[in-house]
Amino acid sequence: LSDNSNSYDYLMLGSDYGKIRVKYIHGFLEKRNEINRYINARGVEWTNHKSLNIGLSEIVIYSGENRSLDFAYINPIASHLELELNDRLNIIGDANANAVWQIHIDYLLNQKFRISFNYLLDEFVLDPNIEIGKEHGRAHSFRFSVPLSLEKYFCNLYIMNNIVGTQTFRHAFGDNNFIFNSRPIGWIYGSDGLENVIGISFYDPNKIIFDSSVGIIKYGMETLLNRPYDPYYKYKNSFPSGVLTEIIHFKSDLKWKYNSKLKYQLNIEWVLKYKNRSNYGNVVFGISITI
Repeated sequence: LSDNSNSYDYLMLGSDYGKIRVKYIHGFLEKRNEINRYINARGVEWTNHKSLNIGLSEIVIYSGENRSLDFAYINPIASHLELELNDRLNIIGDANANAVWQIHIDYLLNQKFRISFNYLLDEFVLDPNIEIGKEHGRAHSFRFSVPLSLEKYFCNLYIMNNIVGTQTFRHAFGDNNFIFNSRPIGWIYGSDGLENVIGISFYDPNKIIFDSSVGIIKYGMETLLNRPYDPYYKYKNSFPSGVLTEIIHFKSDLKWKYNSKLKYQLNIEWVLKYKNRSNYGNVVFGISITI
């Protein structure tokens, strides 16, 4: 789930059992043309408290005309597939929800290098001879960082790669797309694209978080940024599809905790769009104050 998506109302439960941690959320996204849209997620993570975190998670978007909160999803350990295929939902059938499954690994190598990896499946094809014209819906992200010693401060150099498949996060029923208020819930560029980033982050544990990076993004015409609530036309496509949008951007984010009651946040982004010269040199600037 992205920090850049629009905010929505949800309930979250979490519990820590030492080496095993669990988390659950259930929320309401929006109502569109009498269609109610909800989000439900659950995850479990194992850690050795030294160098390794491994986790599994499931995220579901479900919807329906005047659909009420589905009590089947209240169960924090119930799987979407088990609920849907055994007709345990308040709408019978398999066309009113979309689930993705993810594994993530966070590993600290020799106390010097940090490797983070996420692999996500949206659709998986068990038999391509039966599910003709379909392919796995996939996404992954990878991050490698090297710490720099600055006495009591923390500083990291990092590289990052994100890839989201052409139809990943889309569904045959568009209201089950991973969208809220026309903006993606996951990767900020939606889908059908990739991103490569190099950056540096700096942390003063009590006062400041600073991050600066340069990124190259490419995405195709089937991205969720286009036609956010439309279903996919066909699941098997080229990647990235159609005419590409290519972006180079420079971003800097500063979070400053002035005291226990007052926080400042500053965001600056300089964008160059190769495929749209009218946006050449576009600068986005934002500042927020939290009390």
